[in-house]
Amino acid sequence: MGTKLWAYLKKYSFLLLANIFGLYLFAKMAEDVIEKEFIVVVDRWISIHINVLHTPMLNEIMIELTDLNGGVGILVFSLLFAAGAAYFKWYRDLWFYILSVGGAAAAFVTIKLIVQRVRPESGLLNVTGYSFPSGHATMSMSMAAALYFILSKRVHGTVWHLLLLLVCMTWPLMIAASRVYLDVHWLSDVIAGLGLGLFWVTLVILFFEWKYDGRS
Repeated sequence: MGTKLWAYLKKYSFLLLANIFGLYLFAKMAEDVIEKEFIVVVDRWISIHINVLHTPMLNEIMIELTDLNGGVGILVFSLLFAAGAAYFKWYRDLWFYILSVGGAAAAFVTIKLIVQRVRPESGLLNVTGYSFPSGHATMSMSMAAALYFILSKRVHGTVWHLLLLLVCMTWPLMIAASRVYLDVHWLSDVIAGLGLGLFWVTLVILFFEWKYDGRS
């Protein structure tokens, strides 16, 4: 058992580091928000001054972008992915995707109810509910990380791997930026959401790799 565990830790050391990093981001933001440390000052400064970037065209772009990772967008994409996974018989990957995305959704909803942080008051969208952590940031990161794990095993060639990685890294950052731009979330909300999504998905990956390592 000890030999197997050591080999597992060595093989998946990068995933472990990513998992720890995601947990650190989330925990650090949660602590700073609850304790009202310096990040709260940064949050309010950004919320006050973000309007200098606002233009009618950019506002529309950001609204369209953020809507892509809203509830409807997530549902439509997930149903399409499920249909494709069933067609190609990626049953284990489909189960992994459901655990990753569903678990991330349950996590951020639960934490919102615990923390109960109020949103910025001058948002460009009429958004209700609590603010911390950002659900959009959490879900975009969890979906992107899950898809990278699933598709990277099937993409051949360094260029395609790098392109897939670039897309899966850029998408959550764009969604997070749109939430801050629209002033419906504080900066610390989206950082915490990105960290939470990364932590949860890498935890699920580590579980799957431990359970299925060496199996077909």
